[in-house]
Amino acid sequence: MNSQSLTVSSGSIMKVVTFNVKYSPNLGDGVIAECLEAELGRRLPDVSIEALDLAGRTDRDSPARSGGRVLALKALQMTPAILRDVLVEAILRLQMRRKCRPVWREALCDADLAIVGGGQLIQDGDLNFPVKLSIVAAECKRNNVPIALFGLGVAESRSRRGAGLISSLLHADQLVFAGARDGDSAKRLRQRRVKGVVVTPDPGLMASQVWPSIVRRQRKRPVIGVGITHPVILQHHGEGQSDDTIIMGLYRSLIRRLLASGYDVTCFSNGAREDRTCLDRVVDSFRDDDGLTRAPDCRSPRELAELVGSFDAVIAHRLHACILAYSYRVAHVGLSWDSKLAAFFANVGRSRYLVEFSADAVQTMPELLAAARAETICDVQHKRVLALTGASIDSLVRLLKGETRPKLIEHSERALNAMPLSKVRA
Repeated sequence: MNSQSLTVSSGSIMKVVTFNVKYSPNLGDGVIAECLEAELGRRLPDVSIEALDLAGRTDRDSPARSGGRVLALKALQMTPAILRDVLVEAILRLQMRRKCRPVWREALCDADLAIVGGGQLIQDGDLNFPVKLSIVAAECKRNNVPIALFGLGVAESRSRRGAGLISSLLHADQLVFAGARDGDSAKRLRQRRVKGVVVTPDPGLMASQVWPSIVRRQRKRPVIGVGITHPVILQHHGEGQSDDTIIMGLYRSLIRRLLASGYDVTCFSNGAREDRTCLDRVVDSFRDDDGLTRAPDCRSPRELAELVGSFDAVIAHRLHACILAYSYRVAHVGLSWDSKLAAFFANVGRSRYLVEFSADAVQTMPELLAAARAETICDVQHKRVLALTGASIDSLVRLLKGETRPKLIEHSERALNAMPLSKVRA
């Protein structure tokens, strides 16, 4: 990794280019991007931040095509791996050459720093992110722009070709900072021989600071937000292979169990088009139940954050539904499907409240939910998690101000890894 310092001329406006999926229909990705931008902007009021979406999107208003995405994911799952990789890479490179590379090249020509992250970008179950990240690395090299990896989720490698493409970013000469969002991700980066890796918690944890919520009102029946995720997402990116019908049935059973246990239920999604389709199917299967409502579709990351912050508790598969709940100190139970959830719940000392989505879990959910609400989220630990997240963003600020990288990494290692979070107790 390059040990150069990053310097900006005195009096000039610093320009940062971010690469993530800010405009993804999944608003959790937007939460990451907007929180990072807000916190950087608060620390550096004169910084210019240009967000580049890895899919080439420039807003969230593109037409919905949930059916096409679901069919495409199912087709990919059934295609032999070698053929799938060849097809995906060829199509992506053609799209990127036309849609993204000219825009990225122009944005980087006067940039002081490129930040890649956060989010689960280091994954190669298919070649989507590997191809795009290799192009990011090539364009940063072309323009000699320093690269900082920040708040990255890192999955186990499943593809030799994917790992090779991602390696061009992870071992780029321009790489000056490597931050993973949790200990497991940091370990995987080190296994890929990335040097100087530090833990930089997910910027979404700062949501309650970026968008302070109103005080939750007292209700006769607590309202539980149940996040709905389409089964094809759980199958494509996750570790389980549950049948669509089984997952849909479990959602319905969970809602009935909560209603029967004295809770009101509001079903919601993080915004992905296929999730909204699945949400409608689940809610429409209930007839005029007074205790069940469907949340309006959120139009922005802020709306999603405020919705999650309004619940008395949350149950969800989606990582950022759980991260938002933690940020707003809303009791939450995660439904396990991907190792990134286990890493997050372990980091904040709440592994007890991450469960497999099964018939047994549905039956015991009211008791687990009651325990989570009674225990509450430890105030000391919550403040410390947010402080560490802020400290990791401070490290980017020091980088932009020209502090040399070896000193920066040494300081970050001490600040971010001083004490295991899971051992903090009220």
